Amino acid sequence: MDNLMERGQIYDGQNETELSEVRSSNSENLATTTTTTLQTSNEKLAPSSVKQCYEGYPRLAALLDSDENFMIYRRFGYLQARIILYKQDELRQLEKDLDLMDMGDAKTRPIVLQSREEDNFQNERRKDLLCRVEKKFKEYTELLITARDLATFNPPPACDYMSVKNYFDKAAPLSSVECYIYRKEDLVTLKPGREYSWLDSFVEKVLQQMFCRPIRELRAKADPKEVRLFSRARIDILVSLIILLVIVALLIGPVYILWQLTTSSQSVKSINLIIVVLLLFTLLFSGVLSLFTRAKRHEILAAAAAYCAVLVVFIGNVGKLNT
Repeated sequence: MDNLMERGQIYDGQNETELSEVRSSNSENLATTTTTTLQTSNEKLAPSSVKQCYEGYPRLAALLDSDENFMIYRRFGYLQARIILYKQDELRQLEKDLDLMDMGDAKTRPIVLQSREEDNFQNERRKDLLCRVEKKFKEYTELLITARDLATFNPPPACDYMSVKNYFDKAAPLSSVECYIYRKEDLVTLKPGREYSWLDSFVEKVLQQMFCRPIRELRAKADPKEVRLFSRARIDILVSLIILLVIVALLIGPVYILWQLTTSSQSVKSINLIIVVLLLFTLLFSGVLSLFTRAKRHEILAAAAAYCAVLVVFIGNVGKLNT
């Protein structure tokens, strides 16, 4: 009997071991199947183009994420101003309450205005009020800092705004109430980099009429035909090349003309022509700086003065050689 019981216990132990192994194998298979299913679903949920996303906010989010030029959102300037004004008036009321408390204590208990410990020992009303002031003031300053940061954001360029607006007009991704793109005065762009000048916008408009693939890059990620995407690096290279050619022309052109006028017979007429050439090319140089770059007024003035000075020095040196 003892041997039979021992054999039964052994058989029971073997059965339990086999059952545990079967359960572990089943759990591993289930985990593998679940992992495979999740990976497959994740692959399906990772669209490679805008059209593969569901209509509405998913497709609109994919479009805005497809290029940095389309990162256009509202800044809610009106609500921002209302919140700041509300917090400001709350602080005004707390400031008034503190003044009234100080005025009352100055008449009845002037010692509490001279000693913080005495004030806290007799009554903690002022301490509680100052804590409330501190909390409201922190909220107010955080709002001011946020508003200052938002004020540094640039409005979207006209070409980028029209691309997104055309998508809203043609595809209608959102309901009419939620189409924020039509609040143009309240829109900002998150696009990093320098501020673009008139030349950048002009180059993009020209590229829209061209179909030269080395210059124009219409990405496959944005399928809607109303949306135009261009390589920002290529546009920057093209703009820099145009500016370089213009600057070289503005340096070589007047130098050649002034050389011809200076080496010729020195008459009153030639001197007047030299002055006119200096004036015209200096004005042209200032106009190029204002249109092709985002230079400030004092920077344009300094650059124009330096440009004119270089030409004057050149005229003086050429005149010395002739004498």
